[in-house]
Amino acid sequence: MNISYFRKTDKSVEDVAADLVRQLKEHGMEITKEMKLSQGEGVLIQFLDKERAQKILEEDHTVIGLVPMAALVMKKEGKTVVGLGNAQLLMGSERRDSIDGPVAAMDKTLRDVVNGASGAGEPKVGKIKLYSTATCPYCRMEKDYLEKNKVAFDLVMVDTDHKAAEDMVRKTGQMGVPVTEVVFDDGDSEYIIGFDKGRLNELLNIKS
Repeated sequence: MNISYFRKTDKSVEDVAADLVRQLKEHGMEITKEMKLSQGEGVLIQFLDKERAQKILEEDHTVIGLVPMAALVMKKEGKTVVGLGNAQLLMGSERRDSIDGPVAAMDKTLRDVVNGASGAGEPKVGKIKLYSTATCPYCRMEKDYLEKNKVAFDLVMVDTDHKAAEDMVRKTGQMGVPVTEVVFDDGDSEYIIGFDKGRLNELLNIKS
């Protein structure tokens, strides 16, 4: 899972930042600070989703560093990128059952805000790569699961393709498998570590 959620757009940094602030406020969030980046074209916007953050932190204060409280809008490689921390990282909390509701609501709202400010909409899955080995039981389970749900994917056997194995480790820092690379229509990728059925269902719109 990526640590942040970003979208690209051809809109200007100023327009995206203004739209982002407007939408955050419309969703009941408090803007605590706006700061222009010292070098280059960009702005950092700090905000607080007070009600949901309070519910999450009352249940598990140790996740404070994972609660999204800042958004970035900046120019990169000719495009404006806008994004913020991925609220889904909070799902790793030991109190996951008690914070699932506010986390899911926060995640949806913040993604909608980023999608709306960019004008790019929800990212669409373009391609799937499953990094696997011949002896990995969880790889076989995921392969069978994808095939059962008629999801097209490329199977990459890292025990025989050493270049692919090096690429996987370089991109993810992981030496174990399965690793699933989900490539979106804008060229960005998300890497799923292990056979995470819940995340696969969410990204691939699998209902089972």
